[in-house]
Amino acid sequence: MKIIYLALCFLLFESTVLAQVGIGTTTPSDASMLEISSTSDGINYGGFLPPRVPSQTQRDLINVSTSDIGMLVFVTATGNYEIWNGISWETIYSLSTTITVLVSQDFDTNISWGYSNNPSFYAVGNDIFDITTNLGSGDTSVIDNVSGNFAAFRDLNNTNGGGNFDHELIFNNVDISSLTNPRIAFKWDVFEFDGGDDLTYQVFHDDVGQGIVNLFNGSNIGTGTSGQGTETIAIPASVTNVRITVAINQNGNDDYAAIDNFVIYGD
Repeated sequence: MKIIYLALCFLLFESTVLAQVGIGTTTPSDASMLEISSTSDGINYGGFLPPRVPSQTQRDLINVSTSDIGMLVFVTATGNYEIWNGISWETIYSLSTTITVLVSQDFDTNISWGYSNNPSFYAVGNDIFDITTNLGSGDTSVIDNVSGNFAAFRDLNNTNGGGNFDHELIFNNVDISSLTNPRIAFKWDVFEFDGGDDLTYQVFHDDVGQGIVNLFNGSNIGTGTSGQGTETIAIPASVTNVRITVAINQNGNDDYAAIDNFVIYGD
């Protein structure tokens, strides 16, 4: 027990002496109390996202005092970065362009963009075509570009509702005439797609298909190929109604995919 106690005391002493903290780096600057690196591997990058509040009404619910000078928030409704000056909130930067989200579908709470699916959803063991938080057994943590509920795809070539055909999410038409510079975006994440595994989509302008786009094509090299990203699709100003169909054809248990966070937005 004494050894454990001494070890804990040593760790506490070490963390006090080494005041520098690094996120994404093991060698934070000696001049900083906290250093956040944009990457830890030189391949995957990220940014710093400050606290966001929906509006100035919610901002005013923050219990600040004169000792909280320098507190920073981003107010989504106004597009303003605001800082507490000890007396009031002061705008330090306003975005020149803010987006308007027309419809969205994240399979959680933002579900204004309706859709249908073909075939019917199923989830039997590791045969999965479903809206879920679970991709089945094994370590599936590599699928990390989605959150909450997402559309999951695993071992689609099965007898539990699947087969060797495209599994589709078919989104409804949306009138985008109120938007400037309209776009569609969604997140995708695939793991070890091999030959025969594909992620495709097709956008329809006023019900006219614009051609199938092969967003991710499986490879026969080794165990297949993996990838993730956010697909953003610009829509011409002349279009009134737009919709999208996303499809995955996937034939193995050990490779899988997820898609999430569908949105139509504009300036």
